[in-house]
Amino acid sequence: MPKRVFKFYQRKRVVNINLNILAAGFLAIALAKIPVMFVGNWIGTEHKLLIAAAAYLIDTVIDVSLYYLLHWIANHWNPHGHHPEQKKRPKSRQFVHDATRIQAERMALVPIFIIIGPGGMWALQKFADIPHSWAFVIAFVSAIITTRIIHTFWGYRSGTFKDTVDFMIDDDFQIGRDLSKEAEEQEQEAAESKKTDEVTL
Repeated sequence: MPKRVFKFYQRKRVVNINLNILAAGFLAIALAKIPVMFVGNWIGTEHKLLIAAAAYLIDTVIDVSLYYLLHWIANHWNPHGHHPEQKKRPKSRQFVHDATRIQAERMALVPIFIIIGPGGMWALQKFADIPHSWAFVIAFVSAIITTRIIHTFWGYRSGTFKDTVDFMIDDDFQIGRDLSKEAEEQEQEAAESKKTDEVTL
């Protein structure tokens, strides 16, 4: 990946968060397809709802594990020095807090994902007579795309997709605001204000 493209991928959170979730989701589906097929055959193909539930659990474990890895690469791996040091980041942008916040927002969308993913998988097996392994692929891909669209709009409103730095042309020229520095200054001002209030009291 060319340096400039990788820098853009790291800087633009709306790009890397969505790409990471899509990549984790699609890789999880590819990796889970065979286990889902075996588990479905072991459970019995007549237990369609149980197979859909098992598929959801298998997919979720793989998906979340892959996402944490990809999120670290995109937002915290710093081979070229483009990112602020971890100790200089506000708490909300430190690795565990940052990645877990995104996962929490994804968890809030689980009801929608379950209706389209496991629910769609069950419906495709029952009404379209599609084998459970392919019903899993079709339904879960649809669920991923739908929740990505919803999460993107939500992420802009919640601030999750705000960039650490809005955009970087090259190593010496920056366009946009350094949001990490702004957040750090706000935290310092709040701490100083609290100290002043305590002295006054």
